[in-house]
Formats: sequence, C-alpha cells, structure tokens
Amino acid sequence: MATFEVQVEGLTGLDIGTVGSPTQAELTQFLTDGTMEVINAMPFRLKMFCATEDTFTSTAVGSEAETLDSAKVLSVTRRDGSSVEQPCREIPASLRGKASDSDEMIAATVSDPVYYIYNGKLNALPASGACKYLEVNNPAVAFGDSSISNFPDEYEYLVALYGAVKTLGNKITSLAKADLNISTSAPSAPSLATISYSNASNADASSSAVSPITVSTVSKADISGDVPSYTKPSTTVNFGSGNNFDTMLGTNEDVELAAIELQKQTQLLNAHRTDIDNELNDFNKENVRYQANVQAELTKHNNDLQVALRQAQLDAADAQQEASQATDVDKFNKAQDQALDLQNKAQTLQAAIQNNDDLVQKFLAELNKYSAEVNTSVQEYSQNLNTNNQNYQFYKQQQDKLQADYDKGIQAMRAS
Repeated sequence: MATFEVQVEGLTGLDIGTVGSPTQAELTQFLTDGTMEVINAMPFRLKMFCATEDTFTSTAVGSEAETLDSAKVLSVTRRDGSSVEQPCREIPASLRGKASDSDEMIAATVSDPVYYIYNGKLNALPASGACKYLEVNNPAVAFGDSSISNFPDEYEYLVALYGAVKTLGNKITSLAKADLNISTSAPSAPSLATISYSNASNADASSSAVSPITVSTVSKADISGDVPSYTKPSTTVNFGSGNNFDTMLGTNEDVELAAIELQKQTQLLNAHRTDIDNELNDFNKENVRYQANVQAELTKHNNDLQVALRQAQLDAADAQQEASQATDVDKFNKAQDQALDLQNKAQTLQAAIQNNDDLVQKFLAELNKYSAEVNTSVQEYSQNLNTNNQNYQFYKQQQDKLQADYDKGIQAMRAS
C-alpha cells in the first residue's frame, strides 16, 4: 500500500518534501491529528479496535500510580476474590473519598468496583485489586507510514483525506502576498550651471574710441519641476500565516468561515490590483508630461543660446573689421584684444552649454531607466498577484472537494 505521503500528494497534486509548504514534518502532524479526530468520531464498537489493554493494581485514594497516555479509557475491570473480572463503573474523581468509605452508600465493593481518573492517573476501588483497562492511545502516524496500528483498515483513507485537507490549507496560507519592490528611487534633477558672460570692454581710457562689445545674458534652463515618482498603494490583503483565514481553517477548523474570509481577501486583492494599475497609469502619464516639459525648456534654452552666440560672432566679426580699418595702433590693438576676448568667452560658453547638456541627458537616461524599472516591477507584481489569486482559487476548490469527501466518510462511519 502507498505511504500516506504518496496518498496525500495524489489527492492534492502537491509535492511534499523536507522544505516547502507543507513539509514532511508538518504532514506527520496533520496525519497524527487526523487519526485522533477520526477515532473521536468513531462509534464505541470501532473504538475498541483502536484500544490496547494494560494492567495495574488498584491503590488507596491518594496513592494513584497508573499514568494514562490519553483520556480515552473505554473500560476497566477489577478481579474479585473468585478471580472474576468485575466491570468497574466510572465515578467523578470528586467522589473517590466516599467510594473508599464503606459507610457511604456509593462505597465500592469487590462485586461492584469503581474507577476514576485524577490528575492524569487511573485508579480503581477497592484498593489492592488486580485490574485491567482498555485505553485508546494517541497514535503517531508518520508521513512514510502506509498503515496505522490498532486502527480499522477500512477507515485509514479518512486519515489521508484529513491530511490532504490540512495540506491544502497549509499551502494556501503559505502563499505569501507578492511584494512590490522597486529597488531604485526616482533620480533628482541636476543642478545646471548658469550661462553668463562678461562684456568685452575697453581696457583703458586711451582706447575709448573702440566700442565695447556686449553679449546678452541667457537664463539657465529650468527643469526643476517635480520629478515623477511611483508610490506603491497600500493594502490589507493577507493570505499568509497568522491571518483570519489561517485561524479559521487551521485553529478553529471552520471551513465555512474560512471560505468567507478567502472571498473577502480575494475582493481586497482585486481592489489592490486595480489601485496598482491606476497608480502606474498616473505615473506613466506624469512621466510623459514631465519629459515633454523638460524637452520644451531645453529647446527654448538652446534656441536662446544660439541667438546669443550668433550675435556674439557677429560682434566679433565687427570688432575684427574695426581693427582692420583702424589707423591708430592703440585702437587696432584694442579691437584685436576685444575680438580675441570674445572668442575665448564664446568657447567657455560652448563648454558650459555642453556640460549642461551632458547633465540633462544623463538625468533623462536615469529617468527613463527608473521608469522602465517601475513598469517592469509593477508588471511582475501584477503577474504574481494573478498567479497567487489563481492558486488560491484552485487550492480552495480542491480543499472544498476533499473536505466534502471527508465529511461524507465520517458520517458513513458513524452510521455503520
């Protein structure tokens, strides 16, 4: 016969190993618990198949010595003086004193002995008698076992069903809600250098006849708007261990309430998925708007710079022309100096512009990278949510079916 592990795997479609949900150790506990539950549901005649016989000698009240393995004592007998095993009637432990007092009406006799359980120990009265008792022990059923000692063979399938139901419940509660994890933050807009110029002017009064060359100042590009950032919506969805579903199914064993809780969590999950999609759509729209504004600002800024540069170049050409036409040596030299000064400043200007462009392009690349990661992470997160939700539904349907089979089997056993 197949082991209980193989039977449960066949019923659930899950692989059970040393790790994962559930583990072989957890399945062993499920099987042990299931065996006790099935025994508790058995009619008395079937419980007799699950009992073992032990012996003890009855003692005086206060000297109880026979420790029980369980609280399920089916019968106790005490041998009378003629070696007849007289059945003992059970009494509450609170009456043990009266039962040992021969003057009391309920006093125990060799022909009418009694037994009681006190502080986990079994005793019979009168004292000093040879006693026997049948006790249903708590069997330990391991995942690798294929049968259960002192248990009716025809009802072992109920233990496998119980283990399968608990295994699916364990699997459901172990399906942790996927977490949206975006490892990077939105990049910060760079601080651009201000593009400014010093006028090329006369160096001394003697050259005042040379007109100073001025270049208009161009304001730096303003890209200081709010950089779009994705904010993960919060959620109260919890299918994991320790939630209401776990308590209702695992602790209280209330399948109907567990089903209601599962439906509630599924609704929360669907709402959370909608929030995730809405937040992503808002992020993408804001990202497109922001980058469009940046590009527009850069275009305007570059156009203004080109106008200023062209004017500077024209002024430099005029200075050169003025120098070539100058008859005074000082004026000629001064005009030449102004032209060279303007050319140097134009080169410095170009370098500052290029540096700003590099910073902006680097920033836009980082922003695009961040946007791509947000979209990829949200997509993976949504896929995980969908997969988990499908698994929840599938495992719950399987669990409901097996629970119904188990309940039907228990009812048939009780009626047998």
